[in-house]
Amino acid sequence: MQSPYQQPRVESLKRSKLPKVLAWSSLAALLLLAAVKAFFIDYYRIPQDGMYPGLPAGSILFIAKRAYSGPSDVNRGDIIVFVRDEGGQPYSYIWRVVALPGERVEAFGESLLINGRAVRRHRLCETDGRVVFREEVEGIHYDVAFDQRPAFHPPDASVTVPAGHFFVMGDNRFGARDSRYFGPVPFSSIVGRKLWQRCNYLTDSGTGKQGTGFPSGK
Repeated sequence: MQSPYQQPRVESLKRSKLPKVLAWSSLAALLLLAAVKAFFIDYYRIPQDGMYPGLPAGSILFIAKRAYSGPSDVNRGDIIVFVRDEGGQPYSYIWRVVALPGERVEAFGESLLINGRAVRRHRLCETDGRVVFREEVEGIHYDVAFDQRPAFHPPDASVTVPAGHFFVMGDNRFGARDSRYFGPVPFSSIVGRKLWQRCNYLTDSGTGKQGTGFPSGK
């Protein structure tokens, strides 16, 4: 028969092991999160309104890293993150793919033509001094906005997208520095694709600042 005086010692040993188990579990969870962020998922805070109305300034965008195995995996309408060097410093951009390799793009003013056909637009509403439209291209649709009194007028663009490149634009069409300024972006510059977003609709949308890139590393 086991002595009743041995039981407290057993319980004491169990209690002493519990903090160690919790510590190792916490460490394992942190290592797992670090591995996920390093290899699979990352996040960005949107600094400007270049992707308004879907991603207003202050929103957090979660991306799938290494989302594409090749250029053929990129789809029209995808929101991508790519890196572009400016002045010797890498900048991250978050824009939408509107045209694929081999397609002819013409963008001037509010007009956007792909392979000679104007994209379809349906007016949705007017808010924050902007008119919001539902834009549709080849069955893909998303919302875009046009400032009624734009502080910036993007340059006209007329280009055939080279192989392995993509024509990208911000959804806030008069407030985004995109392929109309620097041309199609190469597949090799893409670092991720939108996975999930958390929008912030409480920020000031009328700053007049043009949506552009931001230093890589957030």
